Amino acid sequence: MGGFVRKIVKRGIAKKVIKPVAKPVLKTPEQGKKTSEALDKKLTENADKGNQEATALLNKRKGRRATIKTTSSGLNDEEIKKKTLLG
Repeated sequence: MGGFVRKIVKRGIAKKVIKPVAKPVLKTPEQGKKTSEALDKKLTENADKGNQEATALLNKRKGRRATIKTTSSGLNDEEIKKKTLLG
């Protein structure tokens, strides 16, 4: 499946009609945290100036952050140590 299309795409890249797609670069957790903090800072500045879209986006980010319990390296065990009554 896709052999015909793949050949067309390869020819297009060879003739420089189609640009090849760059492979994504994975970030380390530290880089992601730094980017997230910079985005939060900028959104806070814009929300203070009265930008309603920035305020809404900032609220959405805060709500989602409370439910994420994993990192890119796996589950943080120190956050989930509360025992349940079932087991």
